[in-house]
Amino acid sequence: MFFPHTPSGFSELSVSAHVVPGNAGGRPSTQRTGLALNNDLVFKMLFSRRLDLLSDLINAVRYHAAPIQVVEVLNPSILPEDLDGKQIVLDILAQDANGHRFMVEMQLRRYLHWPERNVYYLARNLSDQLQHGRDYRHLRPAIGISLLDHELFPDYPQQADWHFTLRDTRHPGVQLGQAMQVHIIELPKAERLHGYPSALPDWVACLRHNLDEDRMSQITHPPVQDALKHLQGMYSDEALRLAAERRELALIDEQDALDYARLEGEGIGRHKGQALMLKRLLERRFGPLHSNALARLETASTTEIERWSDQVLDAPSLEMLFQ
Repeated sequence: MFFPHTPSGFSELSVSAHVVPGNAGGRPSTQRTGLALNNDLVFKMLFSRRLDLLSDLINAVRYHAAPIQVVEVLNPSILPEDLDGKQIVLDILAQDANGHRFMVEMQLRRYLHWPERNVYYLARNLSDQLQHGRDYRHLRPAIGISLLDHELFPDYPQQADWHFTLRDTRHPGVQLGQAMQVHIIELPKAERLHGYPSALPDWVACLRHNLDEDRMSQITHPPVQDALKHLQGMYSDEALRLAAERRELALIDEQDALDYARLEGEGIGRHKGQALMLKRLLERRFGPLHSNALARLETASTTEIERWSDQVLDAPSLEMLFQ
């Protein structure tokens, strides 16, 4: 079973509007019911169906470059296992009229090795173009479009849009071709900075706040207005709503698992640190430790480590300390 690129398609969400904080002017804003566009499944479903909107989004991100027109999405299907896949990124692989490939992703989570993963998938999309027996002149640029709902470069607060190519370190104006390019938009920064063409701020607002009626009432870019209408229509699709909820829960489960692992790691780290400190104290008090003492330290509980640490200065011998 899969969800194809067809007019039919999928978070059973609350059915009544409610008031939430967040309006820029300090007033409460009305939160509409619907599908959140920053859900990567909803993102893929919308832009895989509406190539005109995908083209406009790409052009808004690449506002310094000539406009492109997407003619095909090469991976429109969403498999059932993609919904629960914690490490799966539901990106869009699109191709324009000139054969250029665009890998577009909406990324909510921080990942430690995200830059490496991004470059790897981009390189793979470049190499996949070459069929057996074809030469390199058939290669067309592979261009990454990453929309990050966090700050990747916090040390540069005045820049939210980034464009990476293969350039010389001493002469940045010299490029080694344009076969691989990466465009990154840090959405939180882009939302507070100014000076971009109007299309980009409207898309940024839509990606982050499409369910905020007050924020969306300020949108003036027609394609974004069209996207909002299309999202409202998609909400009537029960299968899509349920799939979006399933995807959201999978990502929440992933975050819970990461938080649990971090807390477990912190606890293990504290225990090892306490044991190491006690070992040093024992060596200063009683001299080098024999193998039996080292084994006791390795298997000791946190409670034992803490009790022995409290008693180390008063114990007449190592054997009596461990009693």
